[in-house]
Amino acid sequence: MSPGAPIVVLEGVRARDSAGEAGRPRGSLFGVTAALGPGVHAVLGAPEDGTLALAELLAGRAAPLAGRVLVAGRDPFRSAATRARIGVLSVAPELPDGVSVASSMSVALRARGAPPSSAAALLDPLGVAPLLARRTASLSFAEARSVELSLALGVPQPLLLCLFEPFADVAVPSPELVRERLRALSDGGACVVLITSSTVDARALAERIHVLDRGVIARTEPGDGERLAGAPIPAAPGAARPEVELHVLLHERGPDAPGARALVAALAASPAVRAGSWEQGPAGASSTLRIRTADREAAALAILDAAAREDVTLAAISSSAPSMHDVRAATALHLAAVRPRRPFGAPVGDAAPPPGAALPPSAPPQEPVAVAAFGAPAPPGPAPPAPPPSGPSPAGALPSPPDGGASGGPPAADPSLADGAAHVEETGPHDAR
Repeated sequence: MSPGAPIVVLEGVRARDSAGEAGRPRGSLFGVTAALGPGVHAVLGAPEDGTLALAELLAGRAAPLAGRVLVAGRDPFRSAATRARIGVLSVAPELPDGVSVASSMSVALRARGAPPSSAAALLDPLGVAPLLARRTASLSFAEARSVELSLALGVPQPLLLCLFEPFADVAVPSPELVRERLRALSDGGACVVLITSSTVDARALAERIHVLDRGVIARTEPGDGERLAGAPIPAAPGAARPEVELHVLLHERGPDAPGARALVAALAASPAVRAGSWEQGPAGASSTLRIRTADREAAALAILDAAAREDVTLAAISSSAPSMHDVRAATALHLAAVRPRRPFGAPVGDAAPPPGAALPPSAPPQEPVAVAAFGAPAPPGPAPPAPPPSGPSPAGALPSPPDGGASGGPPAADPSLADGAAHVEETGPHDAR
């Protein structure tokens, strides 16, 4: 494999999981095309978005219904040699059969051609070596996942690590131990894919965050995640921008010195602030403000200006990690900006079919298509369709679902903010009612 070539390639992949009731699908993928290079990638979404289906494909445990999945140029579902170089953490632990953890790990290590005595060396870096002497049946769900995570991180010469929620339900003393190991593996040239519904976990480690929304990779953002809850540029005409929350920590100098109350009152007149609340600390301590805004940068500047005018001492301004609700609201706006909603009954394409004409029997159904490239050259073959120049994400622009609109639609505006004025409330012991 040449340097800089993509490690994971998906070409027009359609798939579904069987995690629903009676084996029915819980989530699906629709025509996903992507190229993932070395580094740490976070796929952000829920099982209903197709994360379980994606995890099964990347692990080589399922074949797509359509399209191709390649890891280092080979189909992992058909190539045992490729699967041997993929580290996998599944949604539920799947340890090899064994009475004890030591015997279970020895089965896995023998399959790799490694000595069973190396089991302790895999568990020790994550701080879970004491589990080696335990009976496998005595392990809790989180402990069993931590053993499986140790096996995944110990794959020899890994090409890919596909980890489903590696920081949730895992009995590891410190998440930083896992992060350090994953950074080392990605620096060595492996492709690390974290499949998670936690924006906190995605922002803490990933170099790129890819939002999987209802079966398509809708957006790709930098690893800091600053734009996960941001409106697209340009925003969809008339669409309300989703709100984000800023946390402001300030020092209360004394009972007569300006503090949280003065700062919130000064921000009430700022058009960049939609709402604000504060929890005031005693003199000599710190107070916390929570500011809701649709424009993070404008609100931060307004806070700095108000603090300078009111002679308030600021300690820090930070933004909380957006929730999946915030990410979905912003993603709906991104998709709406890529392709405006098609009026109901409008023809698809350049010309409408003649009245009464039916589609040819062989015509495939219209499906959403995702086109994205993640830090790697595009795979060989026909080039994917180019995104519109004004697309919101450098990773690619996606057609909307079959009705031509954004999934879910933009969030409804808060009627209490319809007049555009800032609404301020004080919480905690100083609740203003």
